[in-house]
Amino acid sequence: MGRTGKPFAVDHWNVEPDIITLGKGVAGGYAPLGAVIAGPRVVQAITKGSGAFAHGFTYQNHPVAMAAGNAVLDVLEGQRLFARVVPAGRDFFAALEPLQLHPYVGDVRGLGLLAAVEFVKDKTTREPFPRQLNVAGRIFAAAVEHGVLTYPIQGCVDGTRGDHLLLAPPFTIMPEQCKAVSEAIAAAARTVFQS
Repeated sequence: MGRTGKPFAVDHWNVEPDIITLGKGVAGGYAPLGAVIAGPRVVQAITKGSGAFAHGFTYQNHPVAMAAGNAVLDVLEGQRLFARVVPAGRDFFAALEPLQLHPYVGDVRGLGLLAAVEFVKDKTTREPFPRQLNVAGRIFAAAVEHGVLTYPIQGCVDGTRGDHLLLAPPFTIMPEQCKAVSEAIAAAARTVFQS
């Protein structure tokens, strides 16, 4: 939610989705909250049909979660955090650029403050590492030793193989912190690939 510089990533491509689902970011992690946003076509279909959208969840309409969501939306708007993503994203990707030179980094990609660093066994063919090597998990653990948390992910190539780190820093990240993230990942990769 806003991490790419627009409220929803799909907004970058002028796509009008029928349904958007969202969670976590809408309440900033302070309370469990998710949402479903339906476009006019879906709403009209429901209206012309039964007129009811029958659903029920144990924790729906939870006042504490809704208060957290409203507070997060107020902060996002009041502090204009979405507008901060574009310049911060430029700093972030500039800091990550040196990782492209690493012999086992297949790609650094993303948009705004949402990035992935992909690790491959062969940079030319982009052949992934075998799953049992748990490259993403090992780099995650080594990066923690350098004070940086990432999201290690496996299976991005074929459901089993493929390692990458998902990076989703806060909207308030500063250039020196961008550099620290990149340096921590580089140091973690050196540790993992030397052993």
